[in-house]
Amino acid sequence: MRNNSAALIDIAEYLPRIMRKLFGSRLITSNAWELTIPQLRALGLVALRPGTTMGELSEDLGIRLNAATGLADRLVQHGLVERGSDPEDRRLVRLQLTKSGHRALSACRRERKRRVEEALQRLSADEQSQIAEALLLLYGTLDGTARSAHKQEGKRQ
Repeated sequence: MRNNSAALIDIAEYLPRIMRKLFGSRLITSNAWELTIPQLRALGLVALRPGTTMGELSEDLGIRLNAATGLADRLVQHGLVERGSDPEDRRLVRLQLTKSGHRALSACRRERKRRVEEALQRLSADEQSQIAEALLLLYGTLDGTARSAHKQEGKRQ
């Protein structure tokens, strides 16, 4: 069995490589635009919280306000997001997805699913299940909802 340190090094090394191989720097393109991963993340955030402000977008993406504004500018230019004013505070700019933005986000999600399915087809059902369990465990750790086998063993004793 591998030691914990070697496993952590491999996970830290290969997880970003896997993401790059699956998605590269661009997730989807159309005749009019290409979406980068940060732009896709911004679309997803605006979809989750219609009326997101530039400050909220900046904070959620972990980028500076001027970078969030530039990102929003590009999405507006592509017709994926529209700006609106806040009726209670005219200084605030609120973002909404356009119909094209919703379609682009759906297309990106379908493409992401297709790429993952294509990669996983090379594995057995058991291997796919192992990967799914490991990813759910990792996500739960990041989300604070994980119950590892180690924790569960402690509860049984």
